[in-house]
Amino acid sequence: MSSLILAPIAAVAFLASCAPSAPEGERHGAASSALTAQARLTACDEDPRVIAGLVTREICAGADIFFRETFEGNGRSCGTCHPVENNFTIDIPFIDTLIDNNPLDPLFIFEQEPELEELETFELKTLGLIRVNIDGYDDLDNKYVMRGVPHTLSMATTIAPDPANGTEGVPVHRTGWSGDGAPGTGSLREFLTGAITQHLPTDPGREPGVAFRLPTEEELDLTLAYQMSLGRTNELDLTQVSLTDPEANEGRLAFLDPARGRCNVCHSNAGANHLDSGLNRNLDTGTRRAPASSTIGAFDGGFGGKDQAEPNLDVIGLGFKHGFGDGTFNIPPIIEAVDTPPFFHTNAFGPDIEGAVAYYISNFFKESPAGLELEARFGTPIAFPDSDIIKIGRFLRVLSAAFNVDLARQRLDAALVLVNRFHDRGADVQERLMKLAEVELDDALQVLSVGGTPLHPGSRDRLQLAKAEIATGLGATRWSQRQGRLAAAISRVKVARDQFGSNITYRLGKGNLMY
Repeated sequence: MSSLILAPIAAVAFLASCAPSAPEGERHGAASSALTAQARLTACDEDPRVIAGLVTREICAGADIFFRETFEGNGRSCGTCHPVENNFTIDIPFIDTLIDNNPLDPLFIFEQEPELEELETFELKTLGLIRVNIDGYDDLDNKYVMRGVPHTLSMATTIAPDPANGTEGVPVHRTGWSGDGAPGTGSLREFLTGAITQHLPTDPGREPGVAFRLPTEEELDLTLAYQMSLGRTNELDLTQVSLTDPEANEGRLAFLDPARGRCNVCHSNAGANHLDSGLNRNLDTGTRRAPASSTIGAFDGGFGGKDQAEPNLDVIGLGFKHGFGDGTFNIPPIIEAVDTPPFFHTNAFGPDIEGAVAYYISNFFKESPAGLELEARFGTPIAFPDSDIIKIGRFLRVLSAAFNVDLARQRLDAALVLVNRFHDRGADVQERLMKLAEVELDDALQVLSVGGTPLHPGSRDRLQLAKAEIATGLGATRWSQRQGRLAAAISRVKVARDQFGSNITYRLGKGNLMY
């Protein structure tokens, strides 16, 4: 920070809690990992975002825990696998860059500590897959799965379980790829405990108090407040959305049409909830039959394997049981999926959203329980032409780009509020928000530029101009110069966004302003 006046007891903590997550170097330093929850709350009372009313002190403190608390474990934090600068997930481009810039990052602790060599496999670096003992720790050598890292965006809209899956043994929240990612009652609040146990131990015994410390009740509450404030907090109404790109708008109609895409049944309004209930439903869509991994852990049976002493499911059709679970996985939101490839729990589909759309006319899906359920519902197997793959892809790209642009706008607006109020005090917070806004603009530009004919050239030009304004603002030596560039960037972004269409209205959580 620069010259914000800090309470003496909070100064050190505030410096840590406002520090960037530093993609160029030390991403997840432990500077504030020894702080109590109350110390974090006190520090957050001095955070300019809290003072300005942009975020609550609880969200601020929860973010500091998420990104910097290591729980006396192996050096990892939640932010190690859920970095803000990469859509709260990790993929091969991110991992490759990290290997080049910081090969000793805690993500790679399994290569640095002999006791932790079984924490991950080589497929973390080759496929972006992490090792997960979703079905328990009783047989570490054989009872595990390999999964991609799901992003943590918009969970306020995605985790309420659908009673269509029954009620016995169903967690209170659908978390993780198979909807049973949390211990205890399965709540998102308890997910933190499970993540620490799985990913942060100093040894494979995973004994609390020895290999890590458990989170306090207050830390659980604060982290939950932060996670529930990420991404968007509402659903769209696709029947009211209108897109200016004709093919994208035709893709919207195909997405909704039960005679074409049928996508809206399971991904109502391009979210994660089922059309019939508005809640998150586990389904067996056949993706388990096409693992990307070559290890036995790729035989992922999805939900419900925790109480199985022996394999109970023929996951990929080998003719014998080799996996644990009932074959179902929970449905992720599509809006956020477009710029978080590859797709599905195995990272096996992609690399672009069109590849994921095409999966639904494959035999893997058509012969799956979910595919057969749709066939019974509408009387015919799912079928749509290749041209609809492109159109649906364009539709989803516009929704995703609008989300990216809105996140950028939210951060730019917040930076402008801060520069107007504090001038050059706390300039590093303003600048970090500007850099994160630029990351979202890059995502939007990529989403709009890939896949058939590029979308919205006029919008892309204005987003590039907005990036130029941000770059100039970051190089400014006075707050008034930064203020002017921020205002200009916001204007460019608004014009670009207006060209996408109408009624694409996202309500964004305040947690998007933390890092």
